[in-house]
This record gives sequence, C-alpha cells and structure tokens, in this order.
Amino acid sequence: MKRILFLALVAGGALYAYKTGRLGGNGGGSFDKDGKPAVMLFTSADCGEPCDKVRTELKKRVIGFQEVILSEPDRKYGVNAMPTVIAGKQRTVGDDVHKLAGMLGEVLGKDALTRRERIALSAHFDEQDKPRVVLYGTKWCGYCKAQRELFQEKNIPFEDVDVEESEAGLMAYNSLAGSGYPLTYVGYRRFGGYNESEILAAVNELKDKPQANLR
Repeated sequence: MKRILFLALVAGGALYAYKTGRLGGNGGGSFDKDGKPAVMLFTSADCGEPCDKVRTELKKRVIGFQEVILSEPDRKYGVNAMPTVIAGKQRTVGDDVHKLAGMLGEVLGKDALTRRERIALSAHFDEQDKPRVVLYGTKWCGYCKAQRELFQEKNIPFEDVDVEESEAGLMAYNSLAGSGYPLTYVGYRRFGGYNESEILAAVNELKDKPQANLR
C-alpha cells in the first residue's frame, strides 16, 4: 500500500498532480493546478541513506515538494528505483545531488541553485540562453581526449576547460563539486566520465532551446 507524505505543499498543487495523473512516466510530468512545475520525491521505507540525502537536499533547494513512499514499483509514474525525483517533465534517479541541482535549475530556475552554482553555470549558456557544451578536463586524461574527439567527429561546438591551466575553470569545477574527469555539462545537464549516448541525446534535445533561468 502506498503511503503519501506531504512536505510543505503549496495550495495542494502536488496533490492535484498526483490525483489527476498529470505526472506520468511517458511524456507527462509533475505540475500543480496552475500548470507550474511541481516536485515529487519517490522513496521507500528501506531506502535509507540515499533517500535521506536527497530529501535533505530538496529541503534546502525548493519551497515545497511531495514525498511518495512506495512499497512496490509505481507503474503509473514509471518509478522502479529509489530515490527518484520528478520536477516538471524532468527526473533524476539516485542520490547524485549535483545532477539533481542541475535538473532543478533547469526546471525551477536560479532559486533552486546556490550562489556558487549560479555563477559557474552562467558560463554554460550563450547570450540567447541557449545551452553550451562545456567539458572540464585535463590534457593527460584519456577519457577527456575521447570525449573531445567525439565532439569533433560529430561537429559539436564545445568549451574545453583545462582545470590545470585555467584558474577560473578550476574555480567553476570546484563550485560544481567536480570529482573526476571529464565532467561535461550541456547547459544544466551534468555527465560524469566518458558518456556518449546520453550527452549526444542532450545536445540534440537542447541545442535550440533557451533554458538558462539564471537572471
């Protein structure tokens, strides 16, 4: 039996989304009764530390969200792993709070980001707020080399930030809590390590889509 725990709900918006089915795993999303993105956290009773970590992060970043505690996979919303966070039409799975921050920034704007994140992420967008591809890496990193070659092969413009040669690049990398190379962003979207299919999909989806919400 599902138990639904409500955390700081605003005007019943998340409950509306849940009851009306405006949140869905196939082309739907989480929206309140006014059509604005709402945030839902799916957990389970035995999820433990990963769910605690994401719950704590959400409390820092958003005014209100709905937590749905599952005892089995939720087919209606396409949730089969915990924790899962859905905001608008975007979702993250797992306890990577930095990937979560990027998703919240994309959907909710600057208020979901820390000041250091806003400053670092501002370089990930052009003057029309269209997302840039930014690669944080080093010269000696083999996977960085492979990622660069992939972008060159696919004719994808990208910003190549060598964190060992650029003080500003290192500051941005640290502000985004980088912990390995390459660290690649497509606008807000974060990808750790060499990652071909997901990055190319993000580039294809976002290349002509203004999305910054940082100002």
